[in-house]
Amino acid sequence: MDIYRSTLSWYRKGRVLCKRAVGIEPAIGTTLDVDSEYHGNEGYGGWAVPAGILRSDSAVVDVGLGEDISFSESLIERYGCSVHGFDPTPKSIDYVQKRNPSSFYLHPMGVAGSSRKATFFLPNNPLHVSGSITKSDHVGGDRIEVQLIDLDEVLGIIGQDKIDLLKIDIEGAEYELLNSPSFRNSAGKIHVICVEFHHRWNEFGAKATLEAVATLRQLGFECMWQARESNEEFTFVNTRWAR
Repeated sequence: MDIYRSTLSWYRKGRVLCKRAVGIEPAIGTTLDVDSEYHGNEGYGGWAVPAGILRSDSAVVDVGLGEDISFSESLIERYGCSVHGFDPTPKSIDYVQKRNPSSFYLHPMGVAGSSRKATFFLPNNPLHVSGSITKSDHVGGDRIEVQLIDLDEVLGIIGQDKIDLLKIDIEGAEYELLNSPSFRNSAGKIHVICVEFHHRWNEFGAKATLEAVATLRQLGFECMWQARESNEEFTFVNTRWAR
């Protein structure tokens, strides 16, 4: 099994390099060297964060839960902190409610660039969980209306004036969120951002991710980790952060 996993890992890394060479995959280098620790499932649902970054009273927000909250559960176990999770997806809400994790507070709404009601496209495959506010070839067979909120409202709901760690996995809505006035206004209040980019979608592509990363860097965030097998999960640290 170890040989299989090692071979698969090298194949995935090689595939990313080949796609970069032809411009399909964005090239985003790590620009910040810090000690790190990994939280969540290996391969999917996990991110590396700066070691010792949180405390028991830290404000942690997990946006986009799916059916895997291993990242948040690992942070809760390691630091004894609370996590506020946001997701409007029916299957995600059901999953978290049945799991009923301690110190995890579920908010059944989405987070985007602005507060509004929006059409939410559910996955075409009933075995899948992730929906999106962007219609694509794999979502859109069914749709529901959901409530979206911006980061200002997130801070109000969790009763904090800053976010120590923000995780974003929202099926393409990260581009709207990271380029929004709300995010620009709130960026100085966020220390660490863990994000999954969805440039593999035809609706976005590598350019959308490169533009989002450029925005993050303009606001003082530097990349300290990336998932080399997928080239989709990244961790950014705010170098202008003042606790």
